[in-house]
Amino acid sequence: IGIAGMDRLIRFNVLAKSGRAVEAAGDVGTLLLDKTGTITIGDRQASEFVTLPGIADTDLIEAARLSSLADTTPEGRSIVVLAGGEDVLPGNAEPVAFTAQTRVSGVDLPGRTIRKGAVDAVLKLGKFPEETVSALRKITDRIAQAGGTPLAVIENGRLLGAIHLKDIIKAGIRERFVELRRMGIRTVMITGDNEKTGRAIAAEVGIDTVVADVLPDGKVAALETLRAAHGAIAFAGDGINDAPALAAADTGIAIGTGTD
Repeated sequence: IGIAGMDRLIRFNVLAKSGRAVEAAGDVGTLLLDKTGTITIGDRQASEFVTLPGIADTDLIEAARLSSLADTTPEGRSIVVLAGGEDVLPGNAEPVAFTAQTRVSGVDLPGRTIRKGAVDAVLKLGKFPEETVSALRKITDRIAQAGGTPLAVIENGRLLGAIHLKDIIKAGIRERFVELRRMGIRTVMITGDNEKTGRAIAAEVGIDTVVADVLPDGKVAALETLRAAHGAIAFAGDGINDAPALAAADTGIAIGTGTD
């Protein structure tokens, strides 16, 4: 049965690593999917700069551009393109790389400290007037409710506004989730995005449940919680940080367009 299943899957451009993997798939009742690169294309694109009251548009755009010049991700490149202007990092600049722990990146220049990143992470970098934080939350909530990802921008301890990163949904994905629901398989999306963004994407594609605000090393714990509640789990992902969850799942599904 396992070998026959492997043979049949190859016809659908799926390489099964063992007959046991095919058999295990038959026991799965819940499919857990990483969002970025699996449900969405993975290359989020900057679509808008939104300034806070009293902030000049040029201040936010220039800070966003400078903070992204050393950012080689597709998102970072798209911010530079949207901002326009020079795309070369000044020689006196010290870039600050993004990490999963800090969730911010940026640049240090003489007399200027610029950071961009996840809203909560940026807000931890200083003490800001309550009305400014409230105004920023209104902007970022609007972006999140539209299914986008907001990045906050700060320069020298002053909040400037937000960058709207737009997620691009993979073509035909909603129809796939309809098929899975018809088969009786529960779908769960896991994402490092905030809950509002996660729910907006889930509503757009027809996902049953969302697990949001998950760091890369939290995917296995989320998977084990779901397995305890619902039984056998399949996990689908495309990134290198999905590897532990792919290995821990009853059936791991690695997307071929992702990291080998």
